[in-house]
Amino acid sequence: MKKLIIILAILAFCGSTAYAMDMSKHIGFGAWAGGIMPINGKYDSQDKMSDVVGMYGFPAAEIKYVIMDKVTVGANFGYMYMPIKNDWKEKNLSGLKDLTPALNMPFVSLNGTFNFGPMMKAEGNKLNPFATAGVGMYMWYFSENERTNKQKVGEEEFKASSLGINFGAGAEYFVREKISVFGRLNYHYVMMKNKDKFGEDFANQGFLTFGAGATYYLFTGKK
Repeated sequence: MKKLIIILAILAFCGSTAYAMDMSKHIGFGAWAGGIMPINGKYDSQDKMSDVVGMYGFPAAEIKYVIMDKVTVGANFGYMYMPIKNDWKEKNLSGLKDLTPALNMPFVSLNGTFNFGPMMKAEGNKLNPFATAGVGMYMWYFSENERTNKQKVGEEEFKASSLGINFGAGAEYFVREKISVFGRLNYHYVMMKNKDKFGEDFANQGFLTFGAGATYYLFTGKK
C-alpha cells in the first residue's frame, strides 16, 4: 500500500508537458475509486481516530465544467467507509464482537481545479497535472453493523453532518479525445468536533483518499 501511495504522489506532482486539446467550456462526467485512511485527530483522551478505524475503500462520482483551459469547477459525490479495528473492538465494543462496526461518511463537495497542462508547450502531449481544493458536507456516522444500526453516545446517535475542506493533486491523461484516465490524492479535514454531543476529547479529523478513475467529456462548444 505504501508503494501505491508513492506512485500516486509521483503521478500527482510530476509531469512536464501539456495535453493537446483545449477542453474549455466542456462538461466532464467522472467516476473513481480508491482507499481512505484516517491521518490525524483524536477519538478520545487515549486514542486517535487512526487507532480506532482502519483503511478501507470508497467510490466517488464527479461532474465538472471546464471554465477555461486552466480552470475547472466540479461537484464530487462519494461514500467513504472505514471499519473499526478488531483489537479496538475487542477492548471497547465487546458486545459487537460478531458484528462489523464502522465509520461511514457519505459526502458532497464543490471543488476548484487548476490545470497545469496548458502552461506547457510540448506539442501533442496529452498529460495534464492538476491541483484541486474545495469545501464539502460530510454526513458521517458510526454504525454497529456495516451501514446499519447507528451507534449511540448516551441517548444521541453517534452521527452528525459536518463541514469540511479538502485539497490535493493528481494527473489526467487523455486516452481519447473525449476520454481521460486520472489518479488523484486528497486530504480531507472534517470539522467533527462537538463537545456537547460527543465530549471534550472527540476532535476534528483528517483523512487521506487516493485512487484512480476515468472521465468522459461532453463537448458543449467549439474552439
